[in-house]
Amino acid sequence: MIIRALLLVAVLIVSGCQTKTLDTEHPHLVIGPRASSYLQIEGVQEGTASGDLLRAGVRLHSISNVRQTLRFRFEWLDASGFELRGLAGRWERLELRPQVSHSLDRIAPSPKATNYRIHLFDINTPANVKPHTSGSYP
Repeated sequence: MIIRALLLVAVLIVSGCQTKTLDTEHPHLVIGPRASSYLQIEGVQEGTASGDLLRAGVRLHSISNVRQTLRFRFEWLDASGFELRGLAGRWERLELRPQVSHSLDRIAPSPKATNYRIHLFDINTPANVKPHTSGSYP
């Protein structure tokens, strides 16, 4: 009985340090464990901007009753699935007001960007937490 309880605690600790990808509903999102506890995804949009640049965005709702600080970044990918490095992929912060919807929208830095991922993490999630993906990205 004690061993079973210890195993359960170990599994919960390990799973709490991983991020999740919402592969079926929102395959372009990578959400950290803390952020997923107070974010509700209302939708993901994509399109093109002038110059045939990829444009992507996410509409999210803070279900928290207190202010939260979100860390986010847009990762732009080329046709081979490799990240296009540059200033556009830097981490940014957003103050989320309680029970309010927010939109994040960015335009790719280059016409070479054919795909993207949007990373959403709580400001208190350690930077060394690696994303755990349960499937492939589109």
